[in-house]
Amino acid sequence: MKRIVTDRLVLEPVGTENASTLWKIMQSGGLREFQDVPRHTRDEFARRVASRPKQFDSRAIGRFEWLIVVAETREAAGWVSLRVGDHARGTAEIGYSLLAPFRGSGFAAEAARGIVRHAFVETDLKQIDACCVPQNVASRALLAAVGFEETRVQKNGAIVRGRPVDIVIFEMTRESYDARNGAALRKGISG
Repeated sequence: MKRIVTDRLVLEPVGTENASTLWKIMQSGGLREFQDVPRHTRDEFARRVASRPKQFDSRAIGRFEWLIVVAETREAAGWVSLRVGDHARGTAEIGYSLLAPFRGSGFAAEAARGIVRHAFVETDLKQIDACCVPQNVASRALLAAVGFEETRVQKNGAIVRGRPVDIVIFEMTRESYDARNGAALRKGISG
């Protein structure tokens, strides 16, 4: 996986060398309000990271994560991920989470834009999906600002804090990305 650099962030691929940093972030308070963050021991999480695919492309199946690192301070602020399932070839699901002190800074949107651009420039993915609970107003606004389209509500689509919850499904296709950002930008010709 590649390191991705945006204006203010460095998105560091999560591997065995920095899995413990992500594990520590995942133990922080406030991350489980709207999502089901797995509760693994540090060793179990490290084993899971070690077993993940090492190269991100549209044919790889699994979870790909990047630490969101603030370039100026080198502080790990959260993570962003893409998950490619074996049932939905050509489609990935984006996820992200920021530690409370970094929220409201625009970092999550910047990280999401960086990952989306990377996915559409570096692979032949056809679509990226996103999900969030209807009450997560900030995430819904972020996804809309990044260019995702809200498509439907799925009843009992996720488990949060041990309970089934509805989720809002968002989609972004390669075509909508190109229309929004221009084919030249997607191909890396400018910007």
